[in-house]
Amino acid sequence: MRAVTMRLLAVASLFAVTSCDSATAPAPTASSNSASKLLIGPTTVKVVTRNTPLAAPVSASTTVGLLGGQIYMPSVGLKVVIPALAVKSGTKITVTAVAGNQVAYEFQPHGIRFLTPLIVTQNLSNTSAANSSGLLNTLVSGGIFAGYFESLSDLNQNAGTALVSELLGVALNLSSKTATFSVFHFSGYLVATGDNASLSDSQ
Repeated sequence: MRAVTMRLLAVASLFAVTSCDSATAPAPTASSNSASKLLIGPTTVKVVTRNTPLAAPVSASTTVGLLGGQIYMPSVGLKVVIPALAVKSGTKITVTAVAGNQVAYEFQPHGIRFLTPLIVTQNLSNTSAANSSGLLNTLVSGGIFAGYFESLSDLNQNAGTALVSELLGVALNLSSKTATFSVFHFSGYLVATGDNASLSDSQ
């Protein structure tokens, strides 16, 4: 009985993390695969797009130490939580939403690795992932994933695609329409959808 109770508590903790923006009880979560897959070579994925493209890059910064901190960018629907002990000393973290319609970001300082992972949450309400058919159908038809890209040259705004070298599973909150994933290193991350972004296909 104790083992069952501990498992239930662990599941409850996962749901609490994925709904950290909500003051109400945790909402249903799907696609809670947090796996990360390094790819043999660059892989093309279909990038989730914004309903209203950004006319210019949008940036936000914060300096964090051992106690951690966060960056909240409501205009682009992004929240980044830097947990305690992620960095050893004062570090300036900068996030820049890429201009255009792709849900993609540059993170700096480039190449930094964290002692504990950062938690990135993207609101998908005003994006192609939540248009018409809704997030549930998007999830069923191919899934939603995060992808790591090395430079802006890997993004193809005209084709709506990007080249990524790493795929990350996300926790999708259907109620708040958010996708949450963990980041261990910088520089660029995006949100992708479709069968060509399947973690199982990348093995």
